[in-house]
Amino acid sequence: MKITLDILSYADFSGRIRKSKSNPGLPAFVANIDSIREQNPEGTLVLDAGDQFTANLWGGLPMVEAMNVMGVDVMTLGNHEFDWGPQFLETCIAACTFPVLCANVQYKETGLPVEGTIPYTIVERSGVQIGVLGVTTEYTPYMVEKSAFISLEATSAIEACNRYIPEMRERGAEVIVVLAHCPFYIEDDGSISGELWEILQEIPSVDVCIGGHIPGDYAKVVDGTCVLKSGFADASLGHTRLVFDLETRSVVDRSCEILYTDRSVEGKAEIRAYVKRVTGPFDDYFNKPLAQAEELWKMTLARESKLGDFLADCLRFGGKTELAYMNATSAGGMIEPGVVTQETITEVNGFNDLIHVGEITGKQLYALIELVYEPDRFGNNAALLISGFHVEIDHTKSSPHKVVRLTLPDGTDIDPGRRYSVATSAYMASGGNDTSKIADQIDFHETDLHYHDAAFAYAKTQKVLAVEDWPRFKEKGSPENDNSPF
Repeated sequence: MKITLDILSYADFSGRIRKSKSNPGLPAFVANIDSIREQNPEGTLVLDAGDQFTANLWGGLPMVEAMNVMGVDVMTLGNHEFDWGPQFLETCIAACTFPVLCANVQYKETGLPVEGTIPYTIVERSGVQIGVLGVTTEYTPYMVEKSAFISLEATSAIEACNRYIPEMRERGAEVIVVLAHCPFYIEDDGSISGELWEILQEIPSVDVCIGGHIPGDYAKVVDGTCVLKSGFADASLGHTRLVFDLETRSVVDRSCEILYTDRSVEGKAEIRAYVKRVTGPFDDYFNKPLAQAEELWKMTLARESKLGDFLADCLRFGGKTELAYMNATSAGGMIEPGVVTQETITEVNGFNDLIHVGEITGKQLYALIELVYEPDRFGNNAALLISGFHVEIDHTKSSPHKVVRLTLPDGTDIDPGRRYSVATSAYMASGGNDTSKIADQIDFHETDLHYHDAAFAYAKTQKVLAVEDWPRFKEKGSPENDNSPF
């Protein structure tokens, strides 16, 4: 006798439960899940690959409640689960009605895991024992504000897999799933590369491997393993279908696909009521008009865009500084022609750090730009968004000799010996995106202004959104190791 196992997976929901221009919303997303679960209630497993708890306005326990009502069966931690520190994280984990996994993050002093987490779990579906192991990207220390992760360390995901996969099999797991908040990149020829792919090459064979951390949907059987990545902003759902022979106790067929969320679906009344209760108090906040947009601005991570320049201008405006920089990976999406509301701004830059200001020398600025375009670092983080200065860079040269010239907008050279006032986010001030080599040299201090408030105020001053200083980058060739999904 053969039975079917349906394994549903997603990552990086990141609190986007409210329907908007960019997001289908939680009711439609749950309907996507239910389209499979209702067909096979005894054989369906719902797996969450992380980055869920730290939504700006209703993060934490309301997001845990969302996952509970969705019927999540197992979760692994993502890097953004650590954004607000261990106490916040442990409070959220304690409220989960499902196992929370993390096999490769521990406290430095004790070697103990994050409280409430376990490395793996074994669950039964339709009489089959399914082992699920959870790991988190080893790059996590560079992807959260430093003080939030300082007591923790990320250890080898490969070592965790090699330790626990045989242990799960010894304990009776007949199907093995690696649930990994780890990125992988889709090459032009359809092959994959990156952290998750490197993990797969060094561990025992598994039936399913689920990634996350970056946008981009993927579902393919690779060397006998169903490899998937989906779910960013609730737009899609990974679906693995395994056919299991109950006589031979083995998987005899496997396939995987991406199920896209139909944003026109209203979803269940109880899910809609939950979303209204949590997000309704913020309707006026989101709908408040700020300005008009006359152009379509789309975000790009590896190359300059008007949207990226505008977001950096907001930071410089808020910090009242000569220069500003921020990580491109905090931004995404687009601004379309029409009314620009506060929701428009929060959707193109989802992080609301306090602005930090300090002084940077011209020499340090040169070193920062060189650091960003070092191939391995660029592959993990893409470019910076900048304001108040221009960059001329030659990608055909080897690192760290790519920066040709830095200037002010009027063409004056950045003086290596001069100090310039600079604004950035709390994340980047702490050395985010692996830039601590420079950030630690700067005496940044915290302002009392959050990024979104600065951006709202700047948009109001413009009335019609514009980027006056354009372009800011002059580039020869293409950046090395460009993994950016948009």
